[in-house]
Amino acid sequence: MGGKSGAKIRLRENKTANSSMLMDDNNYVNPDANDDLYDALAKSSQTGIYIVQDSRFQFVNPYILNYSGYSDQEWIGKDAFTHVYPGDREKTRANAIAMLKGQRKSPYEYRVQTKKGDIRWVLENIISIKYRGRRAVLGNTMDVTDEKKAKSKLVEAEKLYRDFANNTQTGVFVAQKGKVKFANPHLLKYSRYETMEDLLNSDLISFVHPEDREITKEHAKQMLRGERAYPYEYRMITKDGSVRWILETVTSIDYYGEPAVLGSSIDITQLIETTEHLIAAQALESSILSAIPHAVIGLENRKIIFANDSVEAVFGWKQHELIGQKTRLLYRTDEDYQKIAKRFYPVLEREKTYSEEFPCRRKDGTDIICMVNTARVGEVLKNKKVVVVYEDITERKNAEQALRESEEKYAAVVEQAMDGIIIIQNGIHRFANRAISDMSGYSVDELVGMPFDHLFESEYSGLFEQGKKRTAGEQALPLSEAKLLCNDGSTKDVEIAFGIIKIDGKRADMGYVRDITFRKKAQDEIKRTVDRLKKRLEETVNALASIAEKRDPYTAGHQQRVAQLAEAISREMNIPDERIEGIVVAATLHDIGKIYEPSEILSKPDILTDIEFLMMKVHPEIGFDILKNIEFPWPVAQIVRQHHERINGSGYPDGLKDKDILLEAKILAVADVVEAMASHRPYRSALGVETALKEISKNKGILYDREVANACLKLFRKKNFAFTLSGDRGMFLNRR
Repeated sequence: MGGKSGAKIRLRENKTANSSMLMDDNNYVNPDANDDLYDALAKSSQTGIYIVQDSRFQFVNPYILNYSGYSDQEWIGKDAFTHVYPGDREKTRANAIAMLKGQRKSPYEYRVQTKKGDIRWVLENIISIKYRGRRAVLGNTMDVTDEKKAKSKLVEAEKLYRDFANNTQTGVFVAQKGKVKFANPHLLKYSRYETMEDLLNSDLISFVHPEDREITKEHAKQMLRGERAYPYEYRMITKDGSVRWILETVTSIDYYGEPAVLGSSIDITQLIETTEHLIAAQALESSILSAIPHAVIGLENRKIIFANDSVEAVFGWKQHELIGQKTRLLYRTDEDYQKIAKRFYPVLEREKTYSEEFPCRRKDGTDIICMVNTARVGEVLKNKKVVVVYEDITERKNAEQALRESEEKYAAVVEQAMDGIIIIQNGIHRFANRAISDMSGYSVDELVGMPFDHLFESEYSGLFEQGKKRTAGEQALPLSEAKLLCNDGSTKDVEIAFGIIKIDGKRADMGYVRDITFRKKAQDEIKRTVDRLKKRLEETVNALASIAEKRDPYTAGHQQRVAQLAEAISREMNIPDERIEGIVVAATLHDIGKIYEPSEILSKPDILTDIEFLMMKVHPEIGFDILKNIEFPWPVAQIVRQHHERINGSGYPDGLKDKDILLEAKILAVADVVEAMASHRPYRSALGVETALKEISKNKGILYDREVANACLKLFRKKNFAFTLSGDRGMFLNRR
């Protein structure tokens, strides 16, 4: 065929392999018929096509020459397995024999060694044919090297994500339709489930305390809609019935081809309890200091000679009960009573005043800690005459201990956090944790004192200016992306969120920095892979659609106009974009079965006879047979088969009724009828759009789905829809 070999073959679509080779009913390849057409088809094919006879190549198309690097002369006449990678030859030979015997239907893969020595992966189908009167093998191949590499990268990315999820100290889960589909070990731990099997497929909402469910649902919806950027809190009911406080964020993802929710949560129960305890202690301390004055007692030879009215508040003793008593009743034990004398009086011999904390006891036996402030009476200590002020500092001491414990816990959380944490005041880092040090390559000492904008590329320096405005005006700053400048000269993609704190009575910014470099790269790679796959799918569908149109020039553009109207109806019915793509593909291919109809019937300028009409009615089944083995992400073959079915069961080929017909096929049926009636045909002039709409209106609910029909009528009569597609097919996927 064409090119260097000069061979020309007749091509047709084959049902059992994804080949674009066209043959007659005896699988006979005629090298002389329609040379120019078939030469053009083979040259433009987006898959490899070859013929092997007597174990030698007789024909290869340009696609194979391109990916192999060999010239036409280096293929023709060579052994069929010459270019197969040596390690794959035996397996490839066995797969080929099995497919020729009908023992294998699915394509097989093998490696090809190119002329440059590179290794390429090839996906192949073959069938047995007659070529120039003798038995031969027709092969159809596709270079899938890039797809395999992309799949390998995706698998690696998924493994890295799972490793991260399983080792992070944050709870991670994936939910679909309200059910838990994935959870990491940390979530299993704090939800108190015994095994991961118990946790999976459980209702996500069952984890939430009944009193928090409605508000938690609303917060989650706001975050999924992008209306909320900060985490929300709720109470979790664990498997053992205990209550834990959870801080959570969620986002929408695609999980194994279906929409899902990815959640990240932290158990903040201990932090909340510590905060509550600290607040209670501080409140109690404040109450004590404001409501209870200090107890003042006068002593002589350790006998109480004076006591103010406040001693009752501090010790529980009334004033008259203390006068004349020894101070022993203010302490816990005789040992304490002797110890305080030995510690205080020697000092008061030299100094006028002395203060020290000391354990005391109230009248009711309660032990307290007092700040004991003493002063001798007179210039010299005589008769151990002193004035003692007791300040009950018990609550304050307890609060200080609680605060120290809280600060220690907080410091541990900050240092062990996976995210970088920085505190900026006056444009300078006042604090940096270990995570931001590891992330940037600077030591903590180097970061503290470093200007904020030295850690980011200049184009992101405005982030801190926004932060300063927010601090002054108390405005919330949303999550921002930036470039982190590392010590080694490299950069990393990061997310930054700021909160307001106070240091030394002045406001400062606390920033949370997360490294998203890997996530950004993975997202870019996935997008490129998806775009390539969609482009190839589009090219394949358009190539298939063009085959039917080339046989019927009178209906050229019919499939594209039907696709345009079907898409518009679908959008009017608010069908999801992913499903609309399948409808557009099916509409673009719905008449592909007509390639088997005789051309004299397709272009007949008169009404078809009954026999001719019966022949035309088989084109949905033929289209189904052509498309059923192509792995579309939508039921394209079924839609094509059903596009002539009618609601009342009067359609063909299967006489299906309303509920048995796919919605996509119902939409295609209405679009097909409107376009066909509105367009010119060899046997009649165009009937016009209004006539077509009257047909739809008259038979909605009888032949055509009522909802689909109403959407179509609304498009034309209220929204002025008009066909705009010409012979240029153009893009049909992801149109908005």
